[in-house]
Parts: sequence; structure tokens; C-alpha cells
Amino acid sequence: MKTLALALSGLATFACHAQQALSERDIHKIENGLVPRILVQGETAKTYNVLERMKLFKVPGLSVAVLKDGKVIWQKGYGFADAGNHVPVDIHTKFQSASISKSVTAFGMLKLALVKGLDLDRNVNDYLISWKVPENAFTQSEKVTIRRLLNHTAGLNVDGFPGYEKTEKIPDAIGVLNGEGKSPKLVVEGIPGTKYSYSGGGYVVLQKLVEDLSGESFERYMQDEVLTPLKMSDSSFDPYPGAHMSLAYDFRGEAYPGGWHVYPELAPAGLWSTPTDLAKFSAAVQDSLRGVEGSYLPKAMAEQMRTASMKPGGGDEYGLGLEFQGKGVNASFGHGGSNAGFKSEMFYFFNQDLGLVLMANSDNGRLPRNEMIRALSDHFHLDLFPPTTVTAVHLAKATLDSYAGKYQLEEEKNHYFTVTVDARNGLAMEDLTNGKKNTFLPMGKGKFVDRYSGEEAVFTVNGVSGDTHMLYAGEDRLIKVTK
Repeated sequence: MKTLALALSGLATFACHAQQALSERDIHKIENGLVPRILVQGETAKTYNVLERMKLFKVPGLSVAVLKDGKVIWQKGYGFADAGNHVPVDIHTKFQSASISKSVTAFGMLKLALVKGLDLDRNVNDYLISWKVPENAFTQSEKVTIRRLLNHTAGLNVDGFPGYEKTEKIPDAIGVLNGEGKSPKLVVEGIPGTKYSYSGGGYVVLQKLVEDLSGESFERYMQDEVLTPLKMSDSSFDPYPGAHMSLAYDFRGEAYPGGWHVYPELAPAGLWSTPTDLAKFSAAVQDSLRGVEGSYLPKAMAEQMRTASMKPGGGDEYGLGLEFQGKGVNASFGHGGSNAGFKSEMFYFFNQDLGLVLMANSDNGRLPRNEMIRALSDHFHLDLFPPTTVTAVHLAKATLDSYAGKYQLEEEKNHYFTVTVDARNGLAMEDLTNGKKNTFLPMGKGKFVDRYSGEEAVFTVNGVSGDTHMLYAGEDRLIKVTK
């Protein structure tokens, strides 16, 4: 109770332009209106308090900002930035933005392209100085370009990065590109421009391009040319920003060694920021799209950000550094972010002049973050992350017992999971490597769904070998082990 009271006392709320601010009644309704991903037919519908859900999911801290008509109408921090020392999250607490960094990078890259007169559709190697994209058979007819790097159609590998503990040897950007760190060497593995293939590695190429053409470090350029002009005073691409940062927490609720991982991949993953600063960024994008006088980018350039590649694989929604989705009043741009111990989401509904940004400091942060997004969506009628109602079935204990046991990833032999029968006629699963837990409801023989995340588990038995297999979350294949 003492800890909860301290968390409540540490909540920080601020509203601009009182006539537009969310009322205390609205805030109370949102904070107590959290709904899980899965609803069960026949169960009494319940809503939950945000702090209750954070405790359940072992998420120490969460921060939120709401922007309306270019003004912040609500910003608030929940829980702790440092749970061990009871340091509360407030509106200035910095979180790693993870892949939302790409959106901010794209804004800065387009400004540099304007200043330097760059052609977005020219071979990027014509501009790079200190490092070049390796040419191969895939680049004979089509080239890697700035536009293709920005919209993930450059045909490159390396989707994301694990980060580094502070005590580890940390490569520079060229070392990352050359595969001298934890990620593979960057190579072109498909004909550029033919399909969408998400590549954080492509944004490291942009990081080097910014440095080569500006003559400054990426961190310095972005600070001077993007963050400061947009008045993002709580943001930095410095991997060690100094103060007021949240620690990163794992699925077990334990802080990462050293507090958080370091990402030398600054352009795709390295921005430290707050929901309020990212809301300011969203407003700057909106002003540029509208052609507002004095906006950061001219309208013609900003419009290119919202032009999706329309390539197979997902390019129908991803523009230049931003994902565009929805229609009519619910049309939006934004980006999600996932680093070790940090989970974020940024939305801007441009036909409503409404922005939402949420940041959490845990590997499990998606769960309360998404439930909070559902509560905000319900308030603003946005149809974001709507819950799904399922019909649960009763399975005999012998059937449930047949699924219980120890499993391993088929392609990663030292990665194990345990599956047990829980007290609610379902299954509980724990990833023994990272501590992630699932609570599965039976939807039929062999088919289960997690009531909180919506992830599914499908069990099958090989008729020849008798082995029990599990398809988890639609992509991970596990096999039951007998030892």
C-alpha cells in the first residue's frame, strides 16, 4: 500500500489551455476504463485501473500525452522510473523511443535533402562518403536510394537490434553496418524497390549519410536541426543523456543490468524522449502536411512522407518514416517502438487534429499500454485495438494435461518453455529464457488464446512420431521435449 501511495503521489498532470483540457471526470474514467484484449462470452464485463494493470503485468512505469488542435491537453506519468529507489515517472521522464526514432530521423533526413539538393531517388552511394552499400547481383538494375531506405523497400536485411549492455564492446555505426556487433553485416538481399522489407539497418545507412553530408555527428545534427527547432526539450539522441531517464525492466519486473541497453544504431532506435515531445513532433508533421506557414518542411516534401510504396509485404501503409492507416475521421499516421525494456506507440489522427503517445518501461509494457490505448480510444471514439470476444470451451483435465510439459523452440535448441494447467481450465506458459508469461484460454481442442495479449497457441500431435508441437503467436514453432 505504501508503494502504491507513493506512486499515486508521484503522478504528474499538466494541462494547456484549460478550456480544452480533459476534465478530471474524463481522466478518472479513462484511468479506470482499461479493458483486456480478449473478452469471454458469458463473463461479466469489467474495466480496470491503470495502476492495477501495471502491477499485474509487472510494468513499473507508464507515461501518456494527448494532443488536440496542436495543444497538449493532458500529460501524465504513472508508477516508477526507478522502482528500486521509488523515483516516480513524471512528464519529463525520458524513455527510449525505439523505432519511433525512425520517424524523427526521416523528418531530419528530408530537411537535409532539401538543404543539400539531394535526389531521393538517386543511388545513395553517390552521396555516401565514409561507407558504401555493398553492390551485388540484386543492385545491377535497381539501386538503394534515400526514398527506399526511408520506406523499407531497399531490399536490405537486419530488421532490428538487441542493444548492448554498457559494459560490452559497443561498435560505431560503421561497425554495425559491417556486422562487427550483434547484428549481421548489412547486405542487399532483394532487388531494391520490388517489395517492402522492414530494415532498421537501412536507417543506420541514413545515419551515416547525415554525418557524411552535414560534417557533424548524427546526435549533434539531430539536436540542432530537429529537436531544438521543434522545442523537443526533453529529447536527445545521446545514448547517455545524463538525467531524468527511466530504467528498462524485463518481463520479470527486474531492471536491466546497467539500467538500460545502449543502441549505437541511433537513427532507427536511439532517441530518448517523452510522450509530450513526441506529441510536439506529431504536430510538426501535421503542420508540414497542411503547409502551415513556417512549418518544418514545405508541404510538397511533407506530402511525400504520406505516400506509401504500395509494394508487396506491407508497403501499402508505410510512407517515409511513418505508417499511415485508417480511413475518414480515423485516418492516422504514427509509429510503434520496441527496444529492450521499452514499448511505445505514437498516433496522430490528422482529420481530427488528435494525437496520442504512450511509453512504457518494461518488456511487458505492451499490455497495460494497449489497454490504456483502448480506454483512450473509447473516450475519443477511435476504434484503436478493439477487444475481441471469444467463446471459451471446457476441456477435460486429461486433455489439458496432455499439453502440459516442457517445450523448446525447434530452431533454437536452448530456448525452453514450460506449460502447466492453471486453475481456470486453461494453460499457463512461461518462457524460461526471458520470463514472459502467457495465460491461455481454451477455444477448442488444441487451440488456445491469451486473454491479455491475444496471442494464440495451437497444439498438434504428429501421427507418426507422436510428438506434440505448438505454433505460438502464429510464427514460433515449439516441440514438446521428454527429458
